[in-house]
Amino acid sequence: MTVTRLIAAAAAVAVFTAGCGAAAKLATRAPHGSANQRALVVLRELARCVRANGLPAFPDPIVQDNGVPKFPDSAPRVPAAAQTACRSIAARMPADYTATAPVTASDFQKLLRLARCIRAHGVADWPDPNPLGQFPIDRRLQQNGKRIMLPALHACARLNPTPSGGLDLVQAQ
Repeated sequence: MTVTRLIAAAAAVAVFTAGCGAAAKLATRAPHGSANQRALVVLRELARCVRANGLPAFPDPIVQDNGVPKFPDSAPRVPAAAQTACRSIAARMPADYTATAPVTASDFQKLLRLARCIRAHGVADWPDPNPLGQFPIDRRLQQNGKRIMLPALHACARLNPTPSGGLDLVQAQ
């Protein structure tokens, strides 16, 4: 994971986040505790760094019901300067950490129906979700973003199993 991807994935979790980097394994300096415990320590340091580098109101991470720490969905997008300043901290994320747990079989089926609906409403290259419930979007979808996706997302919103209506988008490999 690059710093951009880590911060964007952890902080933006918004429908139209762009700029995700390619995934790569990251090392950690904290060999003790679970990946989630180590990740929480790093995410707290990352939040302090982001606050010190331009976003003084950036929130602390939360621990979800499944025990996985992440930044709240309401966290703002982190500017490039803060991403650069906090790169060394983000590089300490445990290699086995993920802010996303696999979706239930029921939600996965709902996401598949959502993907079919989006394709039927004019976004022919919209992907199926991966087992984590993420939609791996390609460069064209990233670059055109809301302009091409928004009408289809509105038309298919009733099929989205996510209460907030958001989608978890990642860069296609």
